[in-house]
Amino acid sequence: MTAPLPAARQLVDAVSGWRVERSGPLVVAIDGHGAAGKSVLAAVAGELLGAALVHVDDFFREAGASAGASDSPMAVYYDWERLRRDALEPLRLGEPGSWRAFDWETNGYLPGLVVVEPASVVLVEGVSSTADALINLVDRSVLVVTPESERATRLHDRIEDEVWDDGWLAAERAYFAQRPAGWFDLVVSGSAAASA
Repeated sequence: MTAPLPAARQLVDAVSGWRVERSGPLVVAIDGHGAAGKSVLAAVAGELLGAALVHVDDFFREAGASAGASDSPMAVYYDWERLRRDALEPLRLGEPGSWRAFDWETNGYLPGLVVVEPASVVLVEGVSSTADALINLVDRSVLVVTPESERATRLHDRIEDEVWDDGWLAAERAYFAQRPAGWFDLVVSGSAAASA
């Protein structure tokens, strides 16, 4: 996928303005449907900003793990309590975050810890990065929008048919029904066409 350079420039420009309003680390959530281009945007903008980068997918729940009580359809998939405790809370305090990252191949955890050093900007990217369980630790929110047909092609390139999860797609649709584009501080395109 082509790096979303126009979107990265938009995000960097927005962060410059948002930084003026905040004395401590600025936490920016980059949300959007699966395969919208969030990870690529975060990588490109993160490098330009010298930002700390947190991937929500590192906090995916192991199969069979309890989600606890939540009204969000995405709670069954992500461990927001661990994301808060191990990543966002320390990074907001200017301390390193450290956690065990989910391993998509084994449905367990990767060996060792991911350690993210503090920075003046923290980008947390992934589906549900603006969930109610996280939003009080987020200063600004960004939505990456990409045409559904383009996202579907990207998803089918990444996910084998035998692990395709229609329940995930339904939960994602329900989650974003509660978060229309106007809910976000910035909306950018994750389309490859917009990056050309």
